[in-house]
Amino acid sequence: MRICFIGLGHLNSAILAGLLAGGYDRENITATTQSQTSASQRSTEFGIEVLSTQAQLAANAQAVADADIVVLGVKPPHIVETARSIADALPKHATVVSVAAGITLANLTAALPEKQPVIRTMPNVALTVGKGVVAMARGATVTADQVENVDKVFAGSGTVIHVEEDQLNAVTAIAGSGPGYVFRFANALAQAGTALGLESATAQELARLTLVGAGTMLETPGADPTALEDSIATPGGVTEAALQSLDAAGFDQLVVDAVKANVARSEELGA
Repeated sequence: MRICFIGLGHLNSAILAGLLAGGYDRENITATTQSQTSASQRSTEFGIEVLSTQAQLAANAQAVADADIVVLGVKPPHIVETARSIADALPKHATVVSVAAGITLANLTAALPEKQPVIRTMPNVALTVGKGVVAMARGATVTADQVENVDKVFAGSGTVIHVEEDQLNAVTAIAGSGPGYVFRFANALAQAGTALGLESATAQELARLTLVGAGTMLETPGADPTALEDSIATPGGVTEAALQSLDAAGFDQLVVDAVKANVARSEELGA
């Protein structure tokens, strides 16, 4: 099974790294990047053939010509244009996989040959450490075998969850962008520690280790965030006092509003 990666940004590079870590044959992987410098660097880094669209205008078309799976990893504003550019070169059976937020199956399908198998995914940045989550929605012409093959592409870098396409914007808002919310909270927690007199480096390390530890607890089978919260928020205690302050500030509603803003932006990108 030959796999082609169009673009090697953070997400596609993470997917590729996970695939290679699982022992996938490098001879069956091709990729493209924009600049020749990047193509040379990535080729050395991953030990695969990487073509440059700067050096060869038809690099993307050349790369997909014998592919079974094509992973489109360009930025959302350019993904439909990229799909059009490879349409004539795609094998009929090749499954086109998008990792771009907000770009619908309908938009992708319209840019590709009729009945071309298309899958839309929403991975998050934790793919880069092998702890990602990938939501996947398949187009009408995708077979069960093609879904299984695409699952295997992501297996080395994250957990795949299958959803309907109309759920993908919600998935993006929760999981796709979720690490960004966690990083913001880590910064806020560290800033609070600094305001209380801790050295900046100490406060940052405390915040980081606390979030890593809490995340590990959530990995326990059957872990319930509410139960875990209750287990440390004893009545009249310091944790309860802090949580009550968050409640008074409307913390939960702020998160809901942030997620809704995320969905609204995804809808704009897909319009």
